[in-house]
Amino acid sequence: MTYSCSDFVSDVQRCLVESGALAAEAVTVGDIGEQADACISAVVSLGRHAAAGRFSRELLDSVESLGALAEQFGNEALVTLFYLQAAILNGAYVELDQRNADIAALLLTLPSAADWTKHIQMIDV
Repeated sequence: MTYSCSDFVSDVQRCLVESGALAAEAVTVGDIGEQADACISAVVSLGRHAAAGRFSRELLDSVESLGALAEQFGNEALVTLFYLQAAILNGAYVELDQRNADIAALLLTLPSAADWTKHIQMIDV
C-alpha cells in the first residue's frame, strides 16, 4: 500500500484539527494554498504555545513560589510576567521601563533568557 502526498496532507490536517491548533473549517474551505497557509500558521502557533509553557516552567523553577516572587518584586511584577507569557504566546512584546529593571534582571537569569528578551521592549519614561 502506498502513502501519497494527499494522504500525508490529510493526516497533517487531521492532526492539527484534533490538537485544536486548526479549525476544521480551514481544511474544507478554499484552495490548497489557503489550506497550506492555515496549516503553517497552526504549526507556528503550536511553537509559541510550547515556548509560553517553557517560559512558565523556567520562571516557576527559578523562584520558591509565586507568592515569594510577589513579596520580593511586588504584585505588579506578577502581572507583568503574565503579560510577558501572553506576549510569547501571541508573538508580541511587553514594554518595560527602568522601574521594571528588577524584573528584566530576573528574566536574564532564566535558561532561555535570550528567547524571552525578544518579547521585551525597554522604553524611556
